[in-house]
Order: sequence, then C-alpha cells, then structure tokens
Amino acid sequence: MTTALATLHRYKATFLIDAGLLLALYMLPVLSHLTAFPLYKLEPMRIALIIALLFTNRANTYLIAFTIPLASAVVTGHPELLKAVLMGIEFSILVATFSYLARSVRLPAFAALAAGILFSKLIYYSMKFIALNAGFLTGKLISTPVETQVVLAVGTAAVFGLVEYYRAKQGRGQSKGTR
Repeated sequence: MTTALATLHRYKATFLIDAGLLLALYMLPVLSHLTAFPLYKLEPMRIALIIALLFTNRANTYLIAFTIPLASAVVTGHPELLKAVLMGIEFSILVATFSYLARSVRLPAFAALAAGILFSKLIYYSMKFIALNAGFLTGKLISTPVETQVVLAVGTAAVFGLVEYYRAKQGRGQSKGTR
C-alpha cells in the first residue's frame, strides 16, 4: 500500500494533468453543442497532446497520444474507430519526431514541434488516403481547411516554443544563483 501511495505522490502532477485533459476533451461535444461552433476544428486533441508534452514525461505523452483519440471514439463515437487509430499513430509520430529533433538534432522547440506536426500530418493524410481508397473510411480526405491547420500548427508551435524558452531561461537563472 505504501508503494502505491508513493507512486501516486510521485506522479501526482501527471495524474492531475491527464485527468484535466481527458475531462476537457470529454466536455468538448457538450461545449460544441452549446456554442454551435465546431470546436474540433481547433484540434483540441493535438493541443491536449502538446500540453502533455510540455508538462508531463515522454512515456505519459505517448500514452496520451494513442489513447485520447481512442477514448474519444469509444465515449463519444467521434472520430470513428479506424480514424481514431490513425490519429493515435499520427500523434505518436508527432511525439517521436519532436523528441528526436529536439534531443538528438538539438533543434529549437518551435522548429522541432512545427516539423513534428508537419511530418505527422503528412503520414496521417497518407494513411487516411489509403483507407479512403480501400473503402475502410468514408468522407473527405481533408475535413478541416488547410489554412486553419497551418495557423493552428504555427500558433501551437510558437506558444510551445515560448514556454520552452522561458523554462530554459529560468533554469539557467537558477543554476547561476539568481533564484
């Protein structure tokens, strides 16, 4: 019992962030209905993933990447299950690409995240194209306008980059004894 409590205490922030993200995502259909605005076009799952990337560990971010679309499909029926699997793959590729570019190539956070979003979207749309042509999915290849996706990708990457910049700046200040 004490081991379980120690583990819970150690990952308390991660659990709280995950719970908050999941609750917010589960409430999106209600908010969309109340506001008559299609909130899904703002890519809330990607935003939740990026919040997890900023404030939790990498293993948890992979868990969030794959389970958020699946949980949404099971709980709300949207997206359909195959599309949720494709989104989980896309989000996992985003995390892997960002991690590689930021840690191994040492790209700045903005560039690494923007490249990760672009690369993962290319993979997602390739997989979706194949699924549509094979008859496994119905609908359009691109449902959210490309312009909206570009603005959201750049905006999200910019905010992420700023947060990472200020974190690094604070870390340097603390190591120099200024805090």
